[in-house]
Amino acid sequence: MGKFHEDTAVIDRDGELTAELSRDWEIWGPNGGYVAAIALRAAGVRAPEGHRPASFSCQYLSVGKFAPAKAEVRVLKTGRSASCLAVELSQDDKVFLTAQVWTTNREDGPERATIEPPAVVSPAEAPDMTALLPTDAPRHSFWRNFENRPIDWVRDGSPELAGKPLRQWSRFLDFEPVDAFADGARSLVLIDTMLWPAHWRGETKVDYIAPSLDLSVWFHAPKPAGDWLLIDAVSPTAGAGLIHGTARTWSEDGRLIASGGGGMLHTQMRPQR
Repeated sequence: MGKFHEDTAVIDRDGELTAELSRDWEIWGPNGGYVAAIALRAAGVRAPEGHRPASFSCQYLSVGKFAPAKAEVRVLKTGRSASCLAVELSQDDKVFLTAQVWTTNREDGPERATIEPPAVVSPAEAPDMTALLPTDAPRHSFWRNFENRPIDWVRDGSPELAGKPLRQWSRFLDFEPVDAFADGARSLVLIDTMLWPAHWRGETKVDYIAPSLDLSVWFHAPKPAGDWLLIDAVSPTAGAGLIHGTARTWSEDGRLIASGGGGMLHTQMRPQR
């Protein structure tokens, strides 16, 4: 089983769901999208058989710890073709993430696509990120879980980049399509994570961080996305202490996999002692 699936695995022991938050996904603590991925997979454990995720929304209440966590899933509504589940992740009796997940087994209905995928080169034609960055550039352990290939690479810190899309191909290392919830969890990670770089790439000086407040994602494709996902992220607005961004993920064959967005809180860095 691939590393992403192992690190987001939710175990059911005698009716109690638990997960282990891995330090390999560290950015300012456990990455928000990574924690959201665990919540989605917890919903998958309790979802009706044959269902897949339709939408996900969560609130980040506090920063989790790299330690075991408890997942509590409650069924809020269940019907013939859709169910809504509430998920809480907690450590030491303190809830640090709460989420709602809609699931469905529906595959019929109207089909419409009024949005085209971005016109970009394939992953094979895009440069490897590791070859573009200085060898001594600081990197969180989180980034070692991917192979990233940016589109139209321009070094960040250029004002003309403000508000323009950040696009790159990303491949989770050792990925295996275990089920629809694990597959969809990849989009949660990418959409949550890339909103911040989409914002600060147009800043000449960044002396602050932006912890995520929330995340909402809609899943559009019932079939697995394949190894490579194109993340297309933009941060169009920031002000009054808040930063907002939206993003989409696309498959290599041009299917819209997921779309969503989230809000971040401007937080000044504490001076180092």
